[in-house]
Amino acid sequence: MLRIKKISVAMCVYLWLISFLILTHTSQAQVRPVNDYGALGLGRVLKKLNTTASVMMIGAHPDDEDSALLAYLARGENARTAYLSLTRGDGGQNIIGPELFESLGVIRTEELLQARRLDGAEQYFTRAFDYGFSKTLNEAKQKWDEKIILCDTVRAIRTFRPLVVISRFSGTPADGHGQHQYAGYISPLAVKAAADPNQCVANAPSWKVAKFYVSQGFRSTAEPTLKINTGEYDSLLGRSYSEIASEGRSQHKTQEQGGIESKGDRFSGLNLVESAVPKVEPERSIFDGIDISIDTSLLMSQKFTPLSEEEERAEYFKIAASARRALREYNPGYPTKILPVLFDGLKAIWNICSKRANCGDLIYYKKREFSEVIRLCSGIRVDALADRETAAPDETLMAVVKVFVPKTIDVKIKSIDVRPPDGWMSYAIKAPKETDQ
Repeated sequence: MLRIKKISVAMCVYLWLISFLILTHTSQAQVRPVNDYGALGLGRVLKKLNTTASVMMIGAHPDDEDSALLAYLARGENARTAYLSLTRGDGGQNIIGPELFESLGVIRTEELLQARRLDGAEQYFTRAFDYGFSKTLNEAKQKWDEKIILCDTVRAIRTFRPLVVISRFSGTPADGHGQHQYAGYISPLAVKAAADPNQCVANAPSWKVAKFYVSQGFRSTAEPTLKINTGEYDSLLGRSYSEIASEGRSQHKTQEQGGIESKGDRFSGLNLVESAVPKVEPERSIFDGIDISIDTSLLMSQKFTPLSEEEERAEYFKIAASARRALREYNPGYPTKILPVLFDGLKAIWNICSKRANCGDLIYYKKREFSEVIRLCSGIRVDALADRETAAPDETLMAVVKVFVPKTIDVKIKSIDVRPPDGWMSYAIKAPKETDQ
Protein backbone atom coordinates (compact mmCIF):
# COMPACT_ATOMS: atom_id res chain seq x y z
CA MET A 1 0.00 0.00 0.00
CA LEU A 2 1.32 3.43 -0.87
CA ARG A 3 0.35 6.45 1.12
CA ILE A 4 -0.40 9.13 -1.39
CA LYS A 5 -0.71 12.89 -1.43
CA LYS A 6 -0.61 15.35 -4.34
CA ILE A 7 1.66 18.40 -4.33
CA SER A 8 0.15 21.55 -5.70
CA VAL A 9 1.30 24.97 -4.53
CA ALA A 10 -0.20 28.44 -4.67
CA MET A 11 1.76 31.38 -6.11
CA CYS A 12 2.50 29.33 -9.24
CA VAL A 13 5.45 27.38 -7.82
CA TYR A 14 5.13 24.63 -10.48
CA LEU A 15 5.95 22.17 -7.74
CA TRP A 16 5.23 18.97 -9.62
CA LEU A 17 8.71 19.12 -11.11
CA ILE A 18 10.32 20.55 -8.01
CA SER A 19 8.96 17.70 -5.91
CA PHE A 20 10.46 15.19 -8.33
CA LEU A 21 13.85 16.76 -7.87
CA ILE A 22 13.53 16.87 -4.09
CA LEU A 23 12.48 13.23 -3.89
CA THR A 24 15.43 12.29 -6.08
CA HIS A 25 17.81 14.05 -3.71
CA THR A 26 16.18 12.60 -0.60
CA SER A 27 16.22 9.00 -1.80
CA GLN A 28 19.97 8.90 -2.42
CA ALA A 29 21.13 10.97 0.56
CA GLN A 30 23.52 8.98 2.69
CA VAL A 31 26.21 11.63 2.72
CA ARG A 32 25.42 15.32 3.16
CA PRO A 33 27.37 17.52 0.76
CA VAL A 34 27.60 20.79 2.66
CA ASN A 35 28.40 22.66 -0.56
CA ASP A 36 24.89 21.96 -1.91
CA TYR A 37 22.95 23.48 1.00
CA GLY A 38 21.90 27.03 1.80
CA ALA A 39 23.56 30.01 0.19
CA LEU A 40 26.44 27.91 -1.24
CA GLY A 41 24.15 25.50 -3.05
CA LEU A 42 21.87 28.24 -4.30
CA GLY A 43 24.78 30.33 -5.56
CA ARG A 44 26.18 27.38 -7.49
CA VAL A 45 22.88 26.54 -9.23
CA LEU A 46 22.33 30.19 -10.11
CA LYS A 47 25.71 30.18 -11.86
CA LYS A 48 24.82 26.91 -13.55
CA LEU A 49 21.65 28.54 -14.92
CA ASN A 50 23.84 30.90 -16.93
CA THR A 51 25.90 28.30 -18.80
CA THR A 52 25.25 25.33 -21.07
CA ALA A 53 28.63 23.66 -20.47
CA SER A 54 28.60 19.85 -20.19
CA VAL A 55 31.27 17.15 -20.01
CA MET A 56 31.48 13.37 -19.60
CA MET A 57 34.51 11.39 -18.38
CA ILE A 58 34.86 7.70 -19.30
CA GLY A 59 36.78 5.06 -17.30
CA ALA A 60 36.67 1.34 -16.62
CA HIS A 61 35.94 1.03 -12.88
CA PRO A 62 34.67 2.89 -9.84
CA ASP A 63 37.69 4.89 -8.52
CA ASP A 64 39.27 5.21 -12.02
CA GLU A 65 37.88 8.72 -12.38
CA ASP A 66 39.91 11.89 -11.93
CA SER A 67 37.81 12.99 -8.95
CA ALA A 68 39.55 16.34 -8.58
CA LEU A 69 38.87 17.20 -12.22
CA LEU A 70 35.22 16.17 -11.87
CA ALA A 71 34.87 18.43 -8.81
CA TYR A 72 36.56 21.31 -10.65
CA LEU A 73 34.30 20.96 -13.70
CA ALA A 74 31.09 20.52 -11.68
CA ARG A 75 31.74 23.10 -8.96
CA GLY A 76 34.29 25.42 -10.57
CA GLU A 77 33.12 25.54 -14.19
CA ASN A 78 29.48 24.93 -13.10
CA ALA A 79 29.13 22.44 -15.95
CA ARG A 80 26.79 19.47 -16.12
CA THR A 81 29.37 16.77 -15.38
CA ALA A 82 29.18 12.98 -15.54
CA TYR A 83 31.39 9.95 -15.07
CA LEU A 84 30.73 6.79 -17.11
CA SER A 85 32.20 3.64 -15.56
CA LEU A 86 32.15 0.66 -17.90
CA THR A 87 31.87 -1.70 -14.91
CA ARG A 88 30.54 -1.60 -11.37
CA GLY A 89 33.83 -2.88 -9.97
CA ASP A 90 32.51 -6.41 -9.45
CA GLY A 91 35.96 -8.01 -9.70
CA GLY A 92 37.81 -5.75 -7.29
CA GLN A 93 38.94 -6.27 -3.73
CA ASN A 94 36.80 -5.80 -0.65
CA ILE A 95 38.58 -4.88 2.56
CA ILE A 96 35.42 -4.19 4.59
CA GLY A 97 33.45 -7.43 4.16
CA PRO A 98 33.10 -10.85 2.52
CA GLU A 99 31.06 -9.71 -0.51
CA LEU A 100 32.60 -10.40 -3.94
CA PHE A 101 31.55 -10.13 -7.60
CA GLU A 102 27.81 -9.29 -8.00
CA SER A 103 27.25 -8.33 -4.37
CA LEU A 104 30.48 -6.34 -4.35
CA GLY A 105 29.30 -4.59 -7.52
CA VAL A 106 26.22 -3.41 -5.65
CA ILE A 107 28.35 -2.01 -2.82
CA ARG A 108 30.79 -0.30 -5.18
CA THR A 109 27.91 1.18 -7.15
CA GLU A 110 26.64 2.82 -3.97
CA GLU A 111 30.13 4.02 -3.09
CA LEU A 112 30.42 5.65 -6.49
CA LEU A 113 27.02 7.33 -6.20
CA GLN A 114 28.00 8.81 -2.85
CA ALA A 115 31.30 10.05 -4.30
CA ARG A 116 29.36 11.80 -7.09
CA ARG A 117 27.07 13.39 -4.55
CA LEU A 118 30.11 15.02 -2.98
CA ASP A 119 32.07 16.05 -6.06
CA GLY A 120 28.90 17.24 -7.85
CA ALA A 121 28.94 15.00 -10.94
CA GLU A 122 26.38 12.48 -12.21
CA GLN A 123 26.99 8.74 -12.67
CA TYR A 124 26.45 6.32 -15.58
CA PHE A 125 27.35 2.66 -16.20
CA THR A 126 27.52 0.14 -19.05
CA ARG A 127 26.81 -3.59 -18.76
CA ALA A 128 30.48 -4.64 -18.75
CA PHE A 129 31.14 -7.15 -15.94
CA ASP A 130 34.39 -6.73 -14.05
CA TYR A 131 35.86 -10.22 -14.22
CA GLY A 132 39.02 -9.30 -12.31
CA PHE A 133 42.51 -8.15 -13.22
CA SER A 134 43.57 -8.53 -16.85
CA LYS A 135 46.92 -7.79 -18.43
CA THR A 136 46.02 -7.09 -22.06
CA LEU A 137 43.46 -5.35 -24.23
CA ASN A 138 42.95 -8.56 -26.21
CA GLU A 139 41.87 -10.39 -23.08
CA ALA A 140 39.28 -7.71 -22.33
CA LYS A 141 38.03 -7.90 -25.93
CA GLN A 142 37.51 -11.64 -25.52
CA LYS A 143 35.48 -11.14 -22.34
CA TRP A 144 33.36 -8.20 -23.44
CA ASP A 145 31.13 -8.07 -26.52
CA GLU A 146 32.33 -4.95 -28.31
CA LYS A 147 28.97 -4.19 -29.94
CA ILE A 148 27.16 -4.27 -26.58
CA ILE A 149 29.70 -2.14 -24.72
CA LEU A 150 30.06 0.28 -27.64
CA CYS A 151 26.31 0.86 -27.87
CA ASP A 152 25.99 1.14 -24.08
CA THR A 153 28.66 3.87 -24.17
CA VAL A 154 26.96 5.52 -27.15
CA ARG A 155 23.67 5.49 -25.29
CA ALA A 156 25.24 7.21 -22.29
CA ILE A 157 26.73 9.91 -24.53
CA ARG A 158 23.49 10.43 -26.44
CA THR A 159 21.47 10.53 -23.22
CA PHE A 160 23.71 12.97 -21.34
CA ARG A 161 24.67 14.93 -24.52
CA PRO A 162 28.05 16.31 -23.40
CA LEU A 163 29.83 19.04 -25.34
CA VAL A 164 33.15 17.50 -24.25
CA VAL A 165 34.19 13.89 -23.61
CA ILE A 166 37.33 12.97 -21.65
CA SER A 167 38.76 9.46 -21.87
CA ARG A 168 40.55 8.54 -18.67
CA PHE A 169 42.77 6.10 -20.57
CA SER A 170 44.71 6.00 -23.84
CA GLY A 171 43.88 2.47 -25.00
CA THR A 172 47.57 1.46 -24.93
CA PRO A 173 49.69 -0.77 -22.63
CA ALA A 174 50.63 2.43 -20.78
CA ASP A 175 47.20 2.15 -19.10
CA GLY A 176 48.30 -1.02 -17.30
CA HIS A 177 45.13 -3.02 -16.56
CA GLY A 178 43.57 -4.61 -19.68
CA GLN A 179 40.16 -3.21 -18.77
CA HIS A 180 41.71 0.26 -18.54
CA GLN A 181 43.05 -0.24 -22.05
CA TYR A 182 39.59 -1.28 -23.22
CA ALA A 183 38.03 1.91 -21.81
CA GLY A 184 40.62 3.96 -23.68
CA TYR A 185 40.02 1.89 -26.83
CA ILE A 186 36.22 2.13 -26.80
CA SER A 187 35.92 5.83 -25.89
CA PRO A 188 36.92 7.40 -29.26
CA LEU A 189 34.90 4.76 -31.12
CA ALA A 190 31.83 5.63 -29.05
CA VAL A 191 32.29 9.38 -29.58
CA LYS A 192 32.36 8.79 -33.33
CA ALA A 193 29.46 6.32 -33.29
CA ALA A 194 27.32 8.64 -31.15
CA ALA A 195 27.35 11.17 -33.99
CA ASP A 196 26.38 8.57 -36.61
CA PRO A 197 22.61 7.97 -36.81
CA ASN A 198 23.29 4.67 -38.59
CA GLN A 199 25.10 3.19 -35.58
CA CYS A 200 23.41 1.93 -32.40
CA VAL A 201 20.10 3.00 -33.90
CA ALA A 202 18.07 1.82 -30.89
CA ASN A 203 20.03 4.02 -28.48
CA ALA A 204 18.57 7.55 -28.62
CA PRO A 205 19.06 10.26 -31.29
CA SER A 206 22.60 10.95 -32.52
CA TRP A 207 24.80 13.48 -30.74
CA LYS A 208 28.02 15.13 -31.92
CA VAL A 209 30.65 15.89 -29.30
CA ALA A 210 32.49 19.17 -29.83
CA LYS A 211 35.84 18.16 -28.25
CA PHE A 212 37.48 14.89 -27.24
CA TYR A 213 40.36 14.71 -24.74
CA VAL A 214 42.50 11.91 -23.35
CA SER A 215 43.83 12.24 -19.81
CA GLN A 216 47.57 12.40 -19.34
CA GLY A 217 48.83 8.94 -18.41
CA PHE A 218 49.62 8.05 -14.82
CA ARG A 219 53.28 7.60 -15.69
CA SER A 220 53.59 10.18 -18.47
CA THR A 221 56.10 13.00 -18.08
CA ALA A 222 55.19 14.71 -21.36
CA GLU A 223 53.62 18.18 -21.28
CA PRO A 224 49.86 17.94 -21.92
CA THR A 225 48.02 20.35 -24.21
CA LEU A 226 45.98 21.57 -21.22
CA LYS A 227 46.79 21.67 -17.50
CA ILE A 228 44.02 22.42 -15.02
CA ASN A 229 44.82 23.42 -11.45
CA THR A 230 42.31 21.41 -9.42
CA GLY A 231 44.03 22.56 -6.24
CA GLU A 232 42.76 26.09 -6.84
CA TYR A 233 41.11 27.55 -3.74
CA ASP A 234 37.46 28.50 -4.11
CA SER A 235 36.69 31.35 -1.71
CA LEU A 236 32.93 30.69 -1.89
CA LEU A 237 33.34 27.02 -0.96
CA GLY A 238 36.19 27.58 1.48
CA ARG A 239 38.12 24.64 0.02
CA SER A 240 39.92 23.63 -3.14
CA TYR A 241 38.32 21.28 -5.65
CA SER A 242 40.90 18.59 -4.92
CA GLU A 243 40.00 18.76 -1.22
CA ILE A 244 36.34 18.22 -2.09
CA ALA A 245 37.34 15.35 -4.36
CA SER A 246 39.36 13.71 -1.59
CA GLU A 247 36.25 13.65 0.56
CA GLY A 248 34.41 11.95 -2.31
CA ARG A 249 37.13 9.35 -2.85
CA SER A 250 36.92 8.43 0.83
CA GLN A 251 33.57 6.83 -0.05
CA HIS A 252 35.41 4.04 -1.92
CA LYS A 253 35.82 2.13 1.33
CA THR A 254 35.97 -1.37 -0.19
CA GLN A 255 39.02 -0.27 -2.18
CA GLU A 256 40.74 1.42 0.77
CA GLN A 257 40.54 4.79 -0.96
CA GLY A 258 40.62 8.23 0.60
CA GLY A 259 43.32 10.18 2.31
CA ILE A 260 44.32 13.57 3.65
CA GLU A 261 42.57 16.50 2.00
CA SER A 262 45.83 18.11 0.90
CA LYS A 263 45.99 21.84 0.17
CA GLY A 264 47.96 23.55 -2.55
CA ASP A 265 48.29 23.30 -6.32
CA ARG A 266 47.42 20.02 -8.00
CA PHE A 267 47.14 19.60 -11.74
CA SER A 268 45.16 17.41 -14.12
CA GLY A 269 46.68 17.04 -17.57
CA LEU A 270 44.61 16.58 -20.73
CA ASN A 271 45.51 16.11 -24.38
CA LEU A 272 43.14 17.37 -27.06
CA VAL A 273 42.69 14.60 -29.63
CA GLU A 274 39.75 15.78 -31.75
CA SER A 275 37.89 19.07 -32.02
CA ALA A 276 34.90 20.09 -34.12
CA VAL A 277 35.46 23.75 -33.14
CA PRO A 278 38.40 26.05 -33.89
CA LYS A 279 41.37 25.37 -31.62
CA VAL A 280 42.30 28.01 -29.07
CA GLU A 281 45.95 28.40 -28.12
CA PRO A 282 46.89 28.42 -25.38
CA GLU A 283 43.93 26.53 -23.95
CA ARG A 284 42.72 27.57 -20.53
CA SER A 285 39.54 25.51 -20.34
CA ILE A 286 38.12 22.41 -21.99
CA PHE A 287 35.31 24.66 -23.21
CA ASP A 288 37.59 27.08 -25.08
CA GLY A 289 36.22 27.55 -28.59
CA ILE A 290 32.73 26.31 -27.63
CA ASP A 291 29.92 28.81 -27.18
CA ILE A 292 28.42 27.91 -23.80
CA SER A 293 26.56 31.19 -23.25
CA ILE A 294 22.92 30.56 -22.37
CA ASP A 295 21.81 33.33 -24.76
CA THR A 296 23.34 32.02 -27.96
CA SER A 297 23.12 28.32 -27.06
CA LEU A 298 19.38 28.52 -26.56
CA LEU A 299 18.93 30.37 -29.84
CA MET A 300 21.05 27.81 -31.70
CA SER A 301 18.80 25.01 -30.41
CA GLN A 302 15.56 26.68 -31.49
CA LYS A 303 13.16 25.00 -33.93
CA PHE A 304 10.49 27.68 -34.27
CA THR A 305 7.59 25.23 -34.52
CA PRO A 306 4.71 25.45 -33.91
CA LEU A 307 5.49 28.89 -32.44
CA SER A 308 6.54 31.53 -34.94
CA GLU A 309 10.22 32.40 -35.12
CA GLU A 310 9.58 35.76 -33.48
CA GLU A 311 7.49 34.26 -30.65
CA GLU A 312 9.95 31.53 -29.82
CA ARG A 313 12.95 33.82 -30.00
CA ALA A 314 11.23 36.12 -27.49
CA GLU A 315 10.73 33.19 -25.07
CA TYR A 316 14.41 32.23 -25.32
CA PHE A 317 15.44 35.79 -24.54
CA LYS A 318 13.15 35.74 -21.48
CA ILE A 319 14.82 32.55 -20.21
CA ALA A 320 18.33 33.98 -20.62
CA ALA A 321 17.37 37.34 -19.14
CA SER A 322 15.77 35.66 -16.12
CA ALA A 323 18.89 33.58 -15.46
CA ARG A 324 21.18 36.64 -15.64
CA ARG A 325 18.95 38.81 -13.50
CA ALA A 326 18.45 36.16 -10.82
CA LEU A 327 22.22 35.77 -10.41
CA ARG A 328 22.76 39.53 -10.37
CA GLU A 329 20.02 40.25 -7.81
CA TYR A 330 20.63 37.27 -5.53
CA ASN A 331 20.97 38.27 -1.88
CA PRO A 332 21.91 35.33 0.41
CA GLY A 333 19.99 36.94 3.26
CA TYR A 334 16.75 37.29 1.25
CA PRO A 335 16.74 34.58 -1.42
CA THR A 336 12.96 34.64 -1.87
CA LYS A 337 13.18 38.07 -3.51
CA ILE A 338 14.35 36.53 -6.80
CA LEU A 339 11.47 34.02 -6.95
CA PRO A 340 9.34 36.21 -9.29
CA VAL A 341 12.33 36.53 -11.63
CA LEU A 342 12.79 32.77 -11.68
CA PHE A 343 9.08 32.19 -12.28
CA ASP A 344 9.35 34.38 -15.40
CA GLY A 345 12.09 32.16 -16.79
CA LEU A 346 10.28 28.94 -15.93
CA LYS A 347 7.05 30.26 -17.44
CA ALA A 348 8.90 30.98 -20.70
CA ILE A 349 10.21 27.39 -20.72
CA TRP A 350 6.68 26.09 -20.18
CA ASN A 351 5.40 28.26 -23.03
CA ILE A 352 7.87 26.54 -25.34
CA CYS A 353 7.35 23.02 -24.05
CA SER A 354 3.55 23.26 -24.08
CA LYS A 355 3.67 23.80 -27.85
CA ARG A 356 5.90 20.80 -28.62
CA ALA A 357 5.84 17.06 -28.14
CA ASN A 358 9.54 17.32 -27.26
CA CYS A 359 10.85 20.70 -26.13
CA GLY A 360 14.51 19.70 -26.56
CA ASP A 361 17.28 18.47 -24.29
CA LEU A 362 18.79 21.87 -23.53
CA ILE A 363 15.41 23.29 -22.52
CA TYR A 364 14.74 20.15 -20.46
CA TYR A 365 17.96 20.63 -18.47
CA LYS A 366 17.22 24.32 -17.95
CA LYS A 367 13.73 23.47 -16.73
CA ARG A 368 15.26 21.17 -14.11
CA GLU A 369 17.78 23.81 -13.08
CA PHE A 370 15.18 26.57 -12.77
CA SER A 371 13.04 24.24 -10.65
CA GLU A 372 16.01 23.40 -8.43
CA VAL A 373 16.80 27.09 -7.90
CA ILE A 374 13.16 27.79 -7.01
CA ARG A 375 13.23 24.93 -4.51
CA LEU A 376 16.39 26.26 -2.86
CA CYS A 377 15.13 29.85 -2.83
CA SER A 378 11.79 28.93 -1.29
CA GLY A 379 13.16 26.48 1.28
CA ILE A 380 10.45 23.96 0.44
CA ARG A 381 11.45 20.40 1.34
CA VAL A 382 9.76 17.09 0.60
CA ASP A 383 10.55 14.04 2.69
CA ALA A 384 9.46 10.59 1.44
CA LEU A 385 9.82 7.53 3.68
CA ALA A 386 8.78 3.89 3.16
CA ASP A 387 8.20 1.45 6.01
CA ARG A 388 10.67 -1.06 4.55
CA GLU A 389 13.53 -1.21 2.12
CA THR A 390 12.39 -3.92 -0.34
CA ALA A 391 9.14 -5.41 -1.62
CA ALA A 392 8.40 -8.44 -3.80
CA PRO A 393 5.59 -8.66 -6.39
CA ASP A 394 2.09 -8.73 -4.85
CA GLU A 395 3.38 -7.39 -1.52
CA THR A 396 2.41 -4.02 -0.08
CA LEU A 397 4.33 -1.27 1.63
CA MET A 398 3.47 2.03 3.25
CA ALA A 399 5.01 5.28 2.06
CA VAL A 400 4.60 8.64 3.77
CA VAL A 401 5.35 11.95 2.09
CA LYS A 402 5.72 15.12 4.13
CA VAL A 403 6.15 18.65 2.81
CA PHE A 404 7.90 21.29 4.90
CA VAL A 405 7.31 24.95 4.07
CA PRO A 406 9.04 27.89 5.80
CA LYS A 407 6.63 30.41 7.31
CA THR A 408 8.46 33.18 5.49
CA ILE A 409 6.85 32.38 2.12
CA ASP A 410 3.21 32.47 1.09
CA VAL A 411 2.64 28.86 0.02
CA LYS A 412 -0.37 26.65 0.60
CA ILE A 413 -0.12 22.87 0.23
CA LYS A 414 -3.33 21.69 -1.42
CA SER A 415 -2.57 18.03 -1.98
CA ILE A 416 0.31 15.59 -2.47
CA ASP A 417 0.67 12.79 -4.97
CA VAL A 418 3.06 9.84 -5.23
CA ARG A 419 3.44 8.48 -8.73
CA PRO A 420 4.34 4.78 -8.45
CA PRO A 421 6.27 2.88 -11.15
CA ASP A 422 4.42 1.23 -14.03
CA GLY A 423 2.64 -1.93 -12.91
CA TRP A 424 2.26 -0.76 -9.30
CA MET A 425 -1.06 0.01 -7.64
CA SER A 426 -1.46 2.78 -5.09
CA TYR A 427 -4.13 3.41 -2.48
CA ALA A 428 -4.63 6.78 -0.87
CA ILE A 429 -4.81 7.04 2.91
CA LYS A 430 -6.12 10.13 4.61
CA ALA A 431 -3.22 12.45 5.31
CA PRO A 432 -2.53 13.92 8.75
CA LYS A 433 -3.16 17.60 9.35
CA GLU A 434 -0.69 19.89 7.63
CA THR A 435 1.77 21.74 9.81
CA ASP A 436 4.15 24.55 9.02
CA GLN A 437 7.85 24.22 9.48
